[in-house]
Amino acid sequence: MKSFICWTFSWLVLLLIADNHSAEAFSGVEIRWQRSSRDSSTSLFLSQATIQNTADDAAATTDTSSSSLPERKVAILLCPAQFCVPDDYSELWETLPSHIDVIEDVADSGSSPTTTRRIAIDKDLSRVVPLSRRDWIKVSKQLPTTNFLDATLEVHKTLDWYFDSIEAGLNEILSLSQQKKNNGDNGLDGICFVGHSIGGWVARAYLGGLSRSSTAVSKIVLEDNNMVSSLITLGTPHVSPDTALIDQTRGLLREVAETSACSSDTLVTERGIDVTCLCSSSFSGNFITTNIEEFVAASSYLPLLGKTNDSVKGDGIVPLDLAFMEEPARKIILPECPSTGKPIRHSHVLPTPWNLWDPSAKSIVLDDTDAVSYMSPGVVQQWAQYIR
Repeated sequence: MKSFICWTFSWLVLLLIADNHSAEAFSGVEIRWQRSSRDSSTSLFLSQATIQNTADDAAATTDTSSSSLPERKVAILLCPAQFCVPDDYSELWETLPSHIDVIEDVADSGSSPTTTRRIAIDKDLSRVVPLSRRDWIKVSKQLPTTNFLDATLEVHKTLDWYFDSIEAGLNEILSLSQQKKNNGDNGLDGICFVGHSIGGWVARAYLGGLSRSSTAVSKIVLEDNNMVSSLITLGTPHVSPDTALIDQTRGLLREVAETSACSSDTLVTERGIDVTCLCSSSFSGNFITTNIEEFVAASSYLPLLGKTNDSVKGDGIVPLDLAFMEEPARKIILPECPSTGKPIRHSHVLPTPWNLWDPSAKSIVLDDTDAVSYMSPGVVQQWAQYIR
């Protein structure tokens, strides 16, 4: 739960020391989205009452003919948070609904005809980007460079190992999809990128072409505008403000934010990728407190934003001020878990960067007695509504 740069230095030190190294109940939820609202305000603040009303409306409008709805089969590629590994997200596949039914208003008028389509989530094809903790050591090769000191690191050079793993995950999804198709099953209609924390802006960078990849996989995914159907980011910093006390990504996030191909307008309007940025507003930062969550929040918000007070809220690591892309990307703020009423923290695990002897072992699971996370069932059910 440390910053990008602090963890990086920790990894370098450890390297030197070590070796000189319920969710099926929501499977029929229907979401109504007016297209006109994507052209104006896309900011939503979901209170528990609002979400409950949405769920109640969905239950009231679901009919027995839903199985005959036009269906799109979508696989998920999850880009993990820093130092997290695939096993850290193993419970997610049990929590995700098997499908969602999306109701869209065709025109601006509230009385206009609507179309309903079903998004079937293919969990067999869905994958977590196959990273191990040792992969994160590779970022240390940039530490002694002038670019690191000047905060002008280049994304394609610094994160090439993450991009390679993204393509490994994509290749597996596409290969398995083709096998299913060869066996008479319906082919895959789309891929939804879900990015947790740093994984959100790395996914955004990849979709914007900053990997500079020329592989067959990249050509299929990046040049076929129908292949990537959506991007959902969870607790992802999308902005590197001038007020920050230190640029913790040493120029990486700034390059992503300033690249037009990575912008919301390009991804959504030109390429047709449905983009949703979600962040919790559960925690204010406070250095004078016995609450460890508030202290950690203050320790993160201050260097990231240059300030911390009662008005600065976020998920305990990423403040709301930095968590959203510009319109027409969708903006979702969750003040609490809709099913439990508990605050939502940034992470569901405590990453274990010291565990180099078993680099794919699951991280330490955080207790959810007082707070939950983006991977908790009630919260998953909310962001899953935006899978397209």
